[in-house]
Amino acid sequence: MSVICTIYVPEGIVMAAESRMTITATMKAGENAPTQTSIFSVSDNAQKVMLLNKVKIGISACGAGILDEITISDYIRIFEIQEVNPRDSVMVVADKLRRYSSKYSKMVQFHVAGYNEDEPFLYAISNGESKRLNYKDNATLYGAAWNGEPVAINKLLSAQPNMQTNFKIMPLKDAVDFADFLIDTTINYQRFEMKPKTCGGDIDILMLTKDEGFWHRHKVFKPKSV
Repeated sequence: MSVICTIYVPEGIVMAAESRMTITATMKAGENAPTQTSIFSVSDNAQKVMLLNKVKIGISACGAGILDEITISDYIRIFEIQEVNPRDSVMVVADKLRRYSSKYSKMVQFHVAGYNEDEPFLYAISNGESKRLNYKDNATLYGAAWNGEPVAINKLLSAQPNMQTNFKIMPLKDAVDFADFLIDTTINYQRFEMKPKTCGGDIDILMLTKDEGFWHRHKVFKPKSV
């Protein structure tokens, strides 16, 4: 299981994820030995945040890293080629992805984010359902959403007393730093936790504004060291 988070503030939307890919293997030490299930890290270079170039919409994913025997990033690439039209709204893309990935609804969760006519949209797709997270009672909401390994972020933002953060006045650069902080905190929390380390590797960060979508950090195209 991996971790993704999306921070949505008045100036824009920030999507972030780490890069570890794990697999679950079932083995026997001997013919009469009990079956044991173990989690192994196979790569720290998985791409879990994707930018759809046709529509400047971001998609992040956690859970299964391989769908249809291809990586999740390739799966989303093929989804864009086959299903997405340049005039599609964020709502339409989210609904198309929900239907496209329906057979994996118990295995993977998505965030879908972007703008339509200067209005921000953020959808979470989980268990076969798509839900808009940043709108309630005829008002746009600002805040943080996360899926995957929730423990560390839950302790910061949901447990009592929780971290007091005002997303309504948070500048976009602070939203970038906050997303980075939440993913990095999850990685470091797992470092000292007595369980498999399912989160790790570089942190990719995608920024979406009313005008454009672009990478703040991308392990391949825009490394942290640059």
